[in-house]
Amino acid sequence: MQTQQTSSTPKVIIGMDIHKKSWSVSIRTDICDHRTLNMPADADGLYDYISSNFPGHEVSIAYEAGCCGFSAARHFIGMGWKVLVVNPADVPRMDKQNYQKTDKIDSRNLCKQLYNNNLRGIYIPTSEEEELRSLVRHRNQIVKQLRKVKTHIKSMLLFHGITIPIDFDNNNWSKAFIKWLKNLNW
Repeated sequence: MQTQQTSSTPKVIIGMDIHKKSWSVSIRTDICDHRTLNMPADADGLYDYISSNFPGHEVSIAYEAGCCGFSAARHFIGMGWKVLVVNPADVPRMDKQNYQKTDKIDSRNLCKQLYNNNLRGIYIPTSEEEELRSLVRHRNQIVKQLRKVKTHIKSMLLFHGITIPIDFDNNNWSKAFIKWLKNLNW
């Protein structure tokens, strides 16, 4: 019987718990667990570690979507790694993990779930899409704040017994209404 060699590339699976200043990184190969380490939040530092310890390996990485956005994912994709950003609510957890929650436990669980192919990623937007999304969200927040301030002003006028003229008593604040407000004597 002849032995046939397969041309499969060795794999490295990484689960990460990402924060602003530090990352908890759990690494395993397709053979065994390697280690879990804490490191500064630096994609190039992780790339250097992986490329020096696992040259020629195919790298798959997963982390939970959160406050740090998708910049790390885009950076890893640029390195040629397979990246999965997952919704935190979609990560399978044991009941024990609801009571014991640490970055190390979270990163190890992500690594294990990625290895077992139990994770489904979310869409990773391009930087342009993310910037446009942020702009639209910021505009919506400003519009809500403006509406709130206008309501407070009208409430204060009502509280002090000042009647708004019928021409101005609507949702639109014209220049004439703003001029009328400025000319009020307090």
